[in-house]
Amino acid sequence: MYNDDYIMRLIDELSGFLANIIFNKEVSPIQLEDDQGNFSESKFLHYQLLTMVGEGQINEAENLLFEKVTLNPNAEYLKAGIDFYSILDTLSDNTLNDCRFSRAEIGEGLSDIKKIYTAT
Repeated sequence: MYNDDYIMRLIDELSGFLANIIFNKEVSPIQLEDDQGNFSESKFLHYQLLTMVGEGQINEAENLLFEKVTLNPNAEYLKAGIDFYSILDTLSDNTLNDCRFSRAEIGEGLSDIKKIYTAT
């Protein structure tokens, strides 16, 4: 149990650190567990997306997002997706280009997610 708590704290600290470095803003760490200590798949997805963006793997992150949303279009995944695209929108055009991603793809991605959620 202690190992799990320690690992979860490390993950929380890493997510906050990445947000501070990448987006130059103070962000509280993503809590991967709910109040009862249950692991949250949607919060883990959010963490994965942020980490991948920080590593310049935007296309791969978007693929992961759509894989998860297509299999289970729940409201929490929608929140993670909207936040993902909001974060991408704050990146410079140069950063997006370096990651082989365009500003137009941000709008397309949001539109595609909207279609998934309006179809269900």
